[in-house]
Amino acid sequence: MAVATGPTVETIPASSPIEKILEILHRDGVLVLSDYADEVEVDQMNAKAEEHFARTEAEGRDKDSFFKGFRASNTVAAYDLIGSCPEEVAKVLQRKVWHQVMEEFLAHEAWDWLGEQKVTRKSGYWLHTSIGYKVSPGAGRQVLHRDINSTGIQRTGPESLVNGVSTFIAGCDVTPENGGTRVAPGSHLWPQERAPTEDDCIAVAMKKGSLAIWLSSIFHGAGANTMDPADPKAIRTIYGFFACSDNFRQGEITALSLKPEDYMRMPPSILRLLGFYKGRTGGGALAGRDPINTWPGFKGYSGGEWIFNEE
Repeated sequence: MAVATGPTVETIPASSPIEKILEILHRDGVLVLSDYADEVEVDQMNAKAEEHFARTEAEGRDKDSFFKGFRASNTVAAYDLIGSCPEEVAKVLQRKVWHQVMEEFLAHEAWDWLGEQKVTRKSGYWLHTSIGYKVSPGAGRQVLHRDINSTGIQRTGPESLVNGVSTFIAGCDVTPENGGTRVAPGSHLWPQERAPTEDDCIAVAMKKGSLAIWLSSIFHGAGANTMDPADPKAIRTIYGFFACSDNFRQGEITALSLKPEDYMRMPPSILRLLGFYKGRTGGGALAGRDPINTWPGFKGYSGGEWIFNEE
């Protein structure tokens, strides 16, 4: 007699062959890559983010969201993480595997006629939002949802294009007890008429420095933090980096997050994510060209200095 099994999320090393990573994501829509960021990188981001969280709370922005009541209780969602941790974010978003995943799922081809010539164009991707999350004991479950809602394009079913990818770096060990996000593996393949239930879900467990990835068409929702407030490991800290196809507008105007001298220190791969180059299909130009070549703030730009190991 076959034993019924519940949903599972695979965890594999970030150094795994990209073919294996993409195979799992196409099948399950969700995956955890262990050892994506090292201890030093995560600790540096944690230290910088403390001020970011404090400022967000002081300004009353900790519950900001796209929908009223969307955030779970006892949760601080601090938008514009890159504005507070530019070097740290630039470092972790230079990993080759991160870009390979985005290229696979967000670079879509489309063709049409140019006169009698058949022309194909391919979109790229850029950063939609960067958010730090601090989830304290007493936080309740977040409603199950997909991240595609912000595009305004109706999903019709599994045939719909993926237009966003959500990635999260664990700032601590993430467990079901401290609010690990519940995901419904395989829900990117469901018909649109199927609604999610808790039975479809499993909490994503991650070691500090791991990277969780799920497609925007995966149902998910933050879990409840049931830890004892006296436990030093009770607070869950996680950093979200959301990407979208570059024919969509970014969720945050990241080009206004920092001073020109900070952008001058970033390599082209990061500036492209932030919108300082035109999208591959032409959107996001300044005076018809790449903003990096027309905005006076980039006069004298020579390739940046925050260049890190991309493997």
